[in-house]
Amino acid sequence: MMQVSSPYQILNGTANSALQSQNKKSLALNFSDMTPEEMESARRDLTMEGEISLHQSGTMALMDGFALEGVNGGKLVSGSSNMYSMVDSLLDYEEKNGTINVKQNIASLESLRKVLEENDVNSTPTTSITA
Repeated sequence: MMQVSSPYQILNGTANSALQSQNKKSLALNFSDMTPEEMESARRDLTMEGEISLHQSGTMALMDGFALEGVNGGKLVSGSSNMYSMVDSLLDYEEKNGTINVKQNIASLESLRKVLEENDVNSTPTTSITA
């Protein structure tokens, strides 16, 4: 069972982590070139699979424009977008201008970027050995 300790973090059990490792890249997504609809679909899928926290899901919703649809004249981001550059821009902003929960927000964004990389069809898998 998934245990949430804060809105910034999801703690997974060993069995859940092993299952997630098997499902990596199962969504066949390219996070460097996505339409707003693809971004929203990926956000929902990653949230449902427990790969991102609710805080990270909200961050993605803000990036693709769906969270602002009601107050943004119904407009989403236009064309294709690079989720990595969006996350990097948010990281840069948070590092330079963040005032509330800066460490947690930076950790959340870095974790989100890692999850995107792990699920990207164009990402080269890296192997890490832990004792």
